[in-house]
Amino acid sequence: MKPGPLLERQRELGAVQALLEAASQRGAVALVAGEAGIGKSSLLRAAAAAHTARGGTVWWGACDALQTPHPLAPLLDIAREVRPRFAERLDGPRAALFEAVLDELHRPAVPLLMVVEDAHWADDATLDLLKYLGRRIERTRCLLAVSYRDDEVTLTHPLRPVLGEMPTSQTTRLELAGLTPAAVDTLARAAGRPAEGVHEVTHGNAFFVTELLRDRTGRSVPSTVQDVLLARFARLPERVQELLRAVAVVPGRAERWLVDALQAPTLGELEAALASGLLMAEGDYLAYRHELGRVAVESALSAPARQHLHAGMLALLEEPARGTAPARLVHHAVHANDVAAISRHGPRAADQARARDAAREAVAHWDTTLCRGRPADGAEEERWLEAAFLGFVRAGRIEGREAICSRLEALARERGDLARAASNISRRSGVWVARNDHARALAISAEAMAIVEPLPASERKVMVWMQEAWLLMLDRDCAESLDSAGRALAMAEALGLADTQWALRHLIACDRLLLEGEPGIRAMQALADEHLRAGRRAEAASALSNLGSGAGEVMRFDAAEPALRETLAIAQALEMDGQTDYARAWLALCRLHQGDWSEAGALAMAVCARSAAAEMSRIMALVALGRLRVRRGDPGATEALDEALRLVGEPGTLQRLAPVRVARAEAAFARGDRAGVAAEVAAALPLAAAKGHPWFIGELAYWGWRAGAIAQPPEGCAEPYALEMTGRWREAAAAWEALDCPYEQARSLAKGDAEAQQQALALFDRLGAAPAAEALRRRLREAGVRGVARGARESTRAHPCGLTTAEMKVLRLMGEGLRNAEIAARVHRSVRTVDHHVAAVLAKLGVDSRQEAVRRAGREGWLAPAGQSGQSGGAN
Repeated sequence: MKPGPLLERQRELGAVQALLEAASQRGAVALVAGEAGIGKSSLLRAAAAAHTARGGTVWWGACDALQTPHPLAPLLDIAREVRPRFAERLDGPRAALFEAVLDELHRPAVPLLMVVEDAHWADDATLDLLKYLGRRIERTRCLLAVSYRDDEVTLTHPLRPVLGEMPTSQTTRLELAGLTPAAVDTLARAAGRPAEGVHEVTHGNAFFVTELLRDRTGRSVPSTVQDVLLARFARLPERVQELLRAVAVVPGRAERWLVDALQAPTLGELEAALASGLLMAEGDYLAYRHELGRVAVESALSAPARQHLHAGMLALLEEPARGTAPARLVHHAVHANDVAAISRHGPRAADQARARDAAREAVAHWDTTLCRGRPADGAEEERWLEAAFLGFVRAGRIEGREAICSRLEALARERGDLARAASNISRRSGVWVARNDHARALAISAEAMAIVEPLPASERKVMVWMQEAWLLMLDRDCAESLDSAGRALAMAEALGLADTQWALRHLIACDRLLLEGEPGIRAMQALADEHLRAGRRAEAASALSNLGSGAGEVMRFDAAEPALRETLAIAQALEMDGQTDYARAWLALCRLHQGDWSEAGALAMAVCARSAAAEMSRIMALVALGRLRVRRGDPGATEALDEALRLVGEPGTLQRLAPVRVARAEAAFARGDRAGVAAEVAAALPLAAAKGHPWFIGELAYWGWRAGAIAQPPEGCAEPYALEMTGRWREAAAAWEALDCPYEQARSLAKGDAEAQQQALALFDRLGAAPAAEALRRRLREAGVRGVARGARESTRAHPCGLTTAEMKVLRLMGEGLRNAEIAARVHRSVRTVDHHVAAVLAKLGVDSRQEAVRRAGREGWLAPAGQSGQSGGAN
C-alpha cells in the first residue's frame, strides 16, 4: 500500500500542531497513548513532517525492548541524528547532561518537537529525564511528545508515576482508538482487497489492518503481525504463557470457570496475562484483545500441545449439566482427534444448523462427520448419508453428492433393496444436470428406470419416475414430462406419500407453465403460496425460482421479476447459495429485457464473481452480461459469451443452448458478421423447432432474418418476432411495450416512420444503448430529419465504458477512499449529484460495489498515479 494521508487522526494531528504553535510562547507535554500498532508513531511522524516543512526542528529518540535497556537511548538517537550541543556531555554526570538538554530547549527561534517513542520500555535514566523535563517544560520552546503503550503500563509499571507527575496544566493526553469500520473499508478499497471480517479480527488496529490487507500469502495471520504478537508472548513467564495457550484454543471468549478448571491460574498470573495487552477480561469471560493474537498463539502450538488442550476442553464441556452447543463440541473434538466424540456430536450439530436454516453450517458439519466420524453400523451410516444428501441439495452443494449416492446405493444392494438402490442411482443424475451434462444424466436415469420397472409400487419407485420426469422437463420435452409426472403422482397418491405429492405438483406446474403460460404461472404461484403458509420456506423458494426462470423464458417478466425477488429474499435467509445464484442470474436477464441495465449488470457480476456458482447459473449470468455489453457498446462481450458457450458444452440442452446462441447471434450482428449470425442460428434453431419453443424459435429466426439467412417467420414463431419480420413494426412495438421490453420496442419503432424513429432514439438514449442510438441518429440525419437529439457527449464516447469526465473524476476520488459527502466537497457539487454519479459509474462498469469499481479502474489504469490510498499507523 502506498503511503498516504492519515485516516481518522486529523483531530489528534491538529492537537499536536496546535501545541507546537503554542510552544513558541510556552512549552508543553503531549502524552500519546494506545496499544501497539494503533498508529502512535504514524501520528507523530506526520506531525514531525509538517513541522519540518515549516522550518521547525525535530528531535526523535526511541526506547527499545532490550533484556537490559540501554541507558538514555532516546538521547543517543538524537545525538546521532542532529549532533546537538549536549552530545559532548553524554558520558558525563547525569545532572550536567539534563541541564544541557534543557538549555538547548530554550534556544530555538521556532519551537522544537522532541519525541520520545515507546516510553513503556524506558530505562530508569530516561524516566528521570522525562520527569526532569516535564517539570520544567513550561519555560522552554519545546513540545515534548511521549508515546507509550497504555495497555502495558500497569499500576506498578515504572512509567506510571512519571506520567502522574507531569504538570497537569501543561500536559495534553491523546489516547488513540482503533479505526472505525468505515476507515477499514476505505483502506481495503485502496488496497483492492475485500474488507469483510477485517475490522472484526483487528478491532481497527491500524498496523494489523495494514498488514492483513498487504499480505497475499493466504495466511490467517501475516508473518509480520505474528512476529509482533509472539515477541510480546515470549517475554511472559511460562505459567502465564500456559494460561494464554489455553485461552487461545477457544474461538471468541473462554469462560473463567473453564480456564480455572483446566489451568487453575493464580491471581498474579491472571493479572500478568491481562497486563501483557494480549488478553482482556469481559465479565466472566477471558478473551484475546484481537482475534489475530489468538490465532497467532494457537498456530504456534505444537500438534501434541494443541490436541491435549482441546481434549481437556472437550472433557469439561461435555458434562451434561453444561448444555454446551454441539457445534462447539465438534470443534474441540476435531482438534482433539476424538473420533467417538465427532460421531456423537457431528450429526447433532448438523441437525441443529438445519433446524435454524443455516444450510452452509449444516453442510460443513456433515463434511466433518462423514470425513472424521465413524458410524456404529450400516443403519447409522445410511441415516447420516441421507441427511447429508438432503443438506447438500438444500445448500446447492454439488461436490460430494455423487459419492454419497454411490455409497447409499452400495448399502442398499448389500441388503438386496433394489428400489432403494435405483433411487440413489437416479439421484446421481441431478449432479450431472448441475454440471450441464444432460446426456449423462439421462443415461443414469435410464439405468434406474430399468431397475424399478418390474418392481412393485413403492416410494422409491415414485422417486425414480419423478426424476425421469424432471429430466424430460429440463430438456423441454414438457408433454412427455407431464405424462410421466402424472403417472408418478397417481402412484404417490395411492401410497399416501404427501411430501412426494408436493414435489410432483411442482413439476407438473413447471410443465404447464412452459406449455400453457398463464395457467402454469397461476398453478406455480398457488403452490408457492401454500408452501409459505405451511412454513416450508425452502420448498417455496424452489417453486418461486422455477416460476421466475420459467416465466422469464417465455417473456412474462411481470410474473418472473417478483417471483425471483422473493426467491432471493428467502434463499439468502436460508443460506441456499445455489438458489441465490440462479435467481440472481435470471433476474439479471429479466432486468436486461425490462430496461434496468444497471441492476442487470450488478446481478450478473455478482454471480460471475462467485467461483462456487453452479455452471447453469454462471451460463445465464454470462448471457445477461454479454448481451448488456453488446447493447451498451462496452468491451468484454465476446469473452463473456465465449465462456458461456464453453460451459454449455456439446450438444447442450435447449434451455441453456438457445439463450447462448441467441446472445452470440446478436453480438455477431452488432459487429457486422452476418455469416457468424447464420452459424449461431443454425446451431440452435432446429432444436428449438423440434421442441416447439415459440420464444426461442422467434428470437433465433429474427436474427437469421436480420442477417438475410431467413426470409419468413418459421412455424411456431412467437408473435412479436413474427410481426417484426413481416414489417408490422407498429404492432410489434406495441407487443413489446406490453411485455415491458423497451429495447425491443425501440428496435421495432426504428423500422417505422420519422416520428416513430425519433421515439426509438429517445428510448435508446434513455437505456444507454449507444450503438443502436448512434446508428439510428446517422440514418435520421442522412434522411434530412431536423432536430435530431445530439446524444452522448464526446467525453462520454471517448471512454470505453461511456464514463463522462465528471464520472471519471468521481471514480478517481472513490479510488482515494473518499465517501460521497467528501467527494461532493472536493468537486463543489451536492451530495445528491455525487450519489447519481456514483450510481452511474457502477452501472456503466457493470459492478455492484464501489470496491469492484475501484478495482477495475486500477486494473485498467484509469486512476490517478498518486494519492489513491490512505494509511494509518504501523507497529510502535
